[in-house]
Amino acid sequence: MRKALSLLFLGLIAWAQEVTVYPGFAEIKEPLRLPPSAWVYLGGERLEKTVPGSLRLLGVEEEERLYRPGAVFFRYRGEGEAVLRYLYLGLRGEVFYTLEEGRLTAWARLTLEGEPLEAKRLTLLAGEAPVLERAVAYKALAESPGENPFGLFRYELPPRRLETGTTELPFLRADLKPTRLLRYQGPFRTAGVLPLERGYRFQAPFPLAPGRLEAVEDGLFLGQALLPPTPEGEVAEVFLGRDAGARLLRRVEEVAQGEKERAYRVETVLENPYPYPVTLLLSEVFPQPFRLDFPGATLLPEGYRLEVSLRAKEARRLVYRVVLAR
Repeated sequence: MRKALSLLFLGLIAWAQEVTVYPGFAEIKEPLRLPPSAWVYLGGERLEKTVPGSLRLLGVEEEERLYRPGAVFFRYRGEGEAVLRYLYLGLRGEVFYTLEEGRLTAWARLTLEGEPLEAKRLTLLAGEAPVLERAVAYKALAESPGENPFGLFRYELPPRRLETGTTELPFLRADLKPTRLLRYQGPFRTAGVLPLERGYRFQAPFPLAPGRLEAVEDGLFLGQALLPPTPEGEVAEVFLGRDAGARLLRRVEEVAQGEKERAYRVETVLENPYPYPVTLLLSEVFPQPFRLDFPGATLLPEGYRLEVSLRAKEARRLVYRVVLAR
C-alpha cells in the first residue's frame, strides 16, 4: 500500500519543463525521478488529448504499459532521472504579425485546453509536422524553406506558465523602411482603367514563418494579408487589397491588321497620387500566339513582367506594341 501511494504521488508531481508548440499540437517533456521497476502516470483528462502511441519514458528501458482510466502504469528497467515525453493535442500555436508605422512585430498565439502548464523552456515551431489522430492530419500553413530543423521555423519564447485559453505575446520586433507597392497582374485588358493592389516589400529582419500580417499606417488600418515563409535576409511581399487612390489609365489603338493577325499600340499611364515614392509592378498574360515589343520589360512565354519606381506625385507613361491573332 505504501509503495502504491508513493507511485501515485510521483504521478501527481510530474510537471512540464520543455514545451514545443506546433500549429496543431505540442510536444511536452516532463522531468521525473523514477523509482525502480514501475511508475504510475496520473494523466487524468490530459490523456484524452494525448496522441496514441506518443508516450515515451526517456532514460529507462520500457518493458510494458498498462492503460487505465486517467492513468498509465509503466514497467521498465532502471530508475532515477528520466523524462516523460508525449504529443498533446490540447495545446497549439501559430505566428502572426503586425506592421505598424514601419515597425514589424512577430506574435505568438498559444491556445491551451485543459489544466495550466509550467514551461521552463518554451519553443514555437511553424512548418509542416503532421500528426495523425482519428485519421485527421494536423499541419502548418506551408513548408518553410531555409530554416531548421528540416524546413521548420524555430522561435525560442520566454519561459512562462501557460494558462487555459488563448495567450498572445510579442517575441520579435524590428524597424523597417518598407517599399510601398502598387501592382497589376492578370490577363491583357483593353479597359480604360486597370485595378491596382497596394502592398509592401521589405527584407526579412528575422526568419518569417507563414502567418497573417496586419498593416497600419498613419493610424489607419490598411488590411490583412498572408505573409509567405521568408528566411532572414530574403525579400517578402504582401498585398492588402485594391488601392482606391491610384489609377492605372490605359489606351489601346489598333495600328495594323492582316488576314490572320492585328497589331496594337498600348499606352499605360500611372500618376502617383501619394506624397511618397511607390514601385509599380506590372505583369500581363496574352492569348497565344502573340508577339510583343516592350523595351525595358522582361519578356515571358506567357507575357511580360515590369517594375518601375515613381517619385512622389510623379507620372509615368509606358508604351508597348503587341501583335495578336485575329
